Amino acid sequence: MMSDTLLHVGTILGVHGLKGTVTVYSDTRPASGIAGYACWYLGDKLQEAKPYKVIRCWQHGKGMLAELEGIESRDQAALLKRSKIWVERGAVDVQDDEYLWDTLIGCKVFHHGVQMGHVVALEGYGAQDILVVHTDENADQQGEWLLPFTAQVIQGVDEHAQRIDIELLDGMEACFTPKS
Repeated sequence: MMSDTLLHVGTILGVHGLKGTVTVYSDTRPASGIAGYACWYLGDKLQEAKPYKVIRCWQHGKGMLAELEGIESRDQAALLKRSKIWVERGAVDVQDDEYLWDTLIGCKVFHHGVQMGHVVALEGYGAQDILVVHTDENADQQGEWLLPFTAQVIQGVDEHAQRIDIELLDGMEACFTPKS
């Protein structure tokens, strides 16, 4: 499978019990969204990932547990520890006003038509997501912007053009960390 057909959605953290149940860290929103996929591709690297049918996946306390076809013992489950979880991109339901984080990585960020940098990461902090934007090489001051992914700041996203237009609100200069 190619990286453009699979999407990273979580990680196997460890083993739960004796019958091969795995503990899962989910990158989906909500975390229980990872339970909605019938097949996970597991591996340390995308190129080595192998498909596993998800028999059952459920919330357990603050985490997620899963039973996978062919994984029937604690020892088998332990071999999957730290494996990344991918799903087929086509299986991910994205609404018109939503974006997959990996499609925003690399987008150029513009303020009033002037390019200020490019997205290097997104981070989730509960109340809102944050775009991590590194300034371009030709910027007057090198550094990093941490921009809230809110309707007030994000004025437009064009995934095909890899462009995000923003508005900096009063006081947002505090969102900039100069490179020393």
